[in-house]
Amino acid sequence: MGKLILVRHGKTVLNSLDDEERLRGWLDIPLDEQGLREAREAADRVARHPVQRIYCSDLNRARQTADAVIRATQAPIVYTSELRPWNLGSLTGERVKDILPTLLQLEVDLEMPAPEGESFLAFYTRYSQKLMELLAIAADSPGCIVAVTHHRNVLAAPTILQGGDKTKIPVRGGPKTGDLLWVEQKAGKWNLRIEDGSQSDTIPSGVLNSPVVQTGSSPLAGSTATADPGAD
Repeated sequence: MGKLILVRHGKTVLNSLDDEERLRGWLDIPLDEQGLREAREAADRVARHPVQRIYCSDLNRARQTADAVIRATQAPIVYTSELRPWNLGSLTGERVKDILPTLLQLEVDLEMPAPEGESFLAFYTRYSQKLMELLAIAADSPGCIVAVTHHRNVLAAPTILQGGDKTKIPVRGGPKTGDLLWVEQKAGKWNLRIEDGSQSDTIPSGVLNSPVVQTGSSPLAGSTATADPGAD
């Protein structure tokens, strides 16, 4: 049985981590210099494992991250819009601090569409179906399946896998740009582990059967950290 590795794309100029942080959404922005470096570092870690296939959001910042993984692994790739983040329409490009109340309301009222975008439920349904499809592919694979995606997608993964409350998905924290999230099933339960550059690539044999196992400095579920708010 293989494993699924979710890769959060590298940093862009809009991932500023301060009051100027702007909502990325479906804006097709490229990686900045730090993001290109993070992509190479993530690719080097991924390449230590037998990668069978790469799936990737079709937005530029994800494609650039996947390019590094392709060079490192020589694995075939499939691009798909189903791995895009939440489409927040005309809210994209706005400062997160200015629209945070609107974002939080959209996450509570699941069927309310963002202006010129999609509802959170539409995003959640689209992405959860793709995530479960990739997990099924990984289960039948002798190696690893890689999916290059976005911040909100990674934050939603534990809730999808555990059947949790869609309105309680954190908007902050989780893997940093360029980090990896390992997903595997043991004894019928999903196990997740964040891996950054300082962590071992091997999933510990005593990994806990919880929605998230935190082995790095980046919490995933229920986080109140200040890093990276917004739909990316």
